[in-house]
Amino acid sequence: MTNYTNNDLYQMLLHRLRKDRKGSVNPEEFESFMRWRNIDYFNKQMGVEGISKLNHESLAPFMVFQDDIGISTGTTEHYIILDPDYVGDSASEEVASMINVWWYDGDLIDKIPVDILSSVEWSDRRQNAITGPSDAYPIATLGRIVLPVVGNTEILWVEGGSNLLTGNVVIDYYTYPNDPYFDYYTDASGNITYLSAAISPYTLQTGEIARDGSVAPTAVTTASVELEWDDEIAINLLDMIVSDVSVALSDPASYQASLLERKENVSS
Repeated sequence: MTNYTNNDLYQMLLHRLRKDRKGSVNPEEFESFMRWRNIDYFNKQMGVEGISKLNHESLAPFMVFQDDIGISTGTTEHYIILDPDYVGDSASEEVASMINVWWYDGDLIDKIPVDILSSVEWSDRRQNAITGPSDAYPIATLGRIVLPVVGNTEILWVEGGSNLLTGNVVIDYYTYPNDPYFDYYTDASGNITYLSAAISPYTLQTGEIARDGSVAPTAVTTASVELEWDDEIAINLLDMIVSDVSVALSDPASYQASLLERKENVSS
């Protein structure tokens, strides 16, 4: 469940620190800590992915399942393009960690698992007459290639038998969480109002200034990007942010309270 917005978390932070809406902790500072903890928590969860059901479930919002990508052919080798910005067959999202790889030609029900190898294993297997790649046992390894226009690009090399000259590769992987952004405007008294999708576009009134510097009577469209974590994880992140802000504000009481909260979070 993802009901908490960036603003919900920001207001919780201010209440816990007993600060007001005018910002002893301004939105940019909150956003900076939120961006850091967003990717920091993701990296920590990825480090223990698969160890427990809790870790697996927390990462579920970032799982891309059965991404279907056509095989590209170089001079003598074959690969799929992992750069989502590439115009053509490529991954739908940026790949943070590869989980499963299959090859198929025609019907997904007949897909064949592909071994994901290290670069050393890739070299050994390709030169081994017994364990080398075949139609029944294709292999893959991460790498890079220089493509026209886009330049140095991340790819997944794939090799098998003659059948691998055609068909597609299907991959399951984790993508990175979106970078959160807190868009807002301030009124003439300095009070902060979050610009959510629900009030976008919003026409600024006299004395109101948007984060990008726009003033009345401009209609502004929100640039806010919400956290993708489920609510229980968002609260874990908030506890971490409370710790970070408490240190920045030299507030030992709030820092100690936040540490006690974090000890109660079983998945932190």
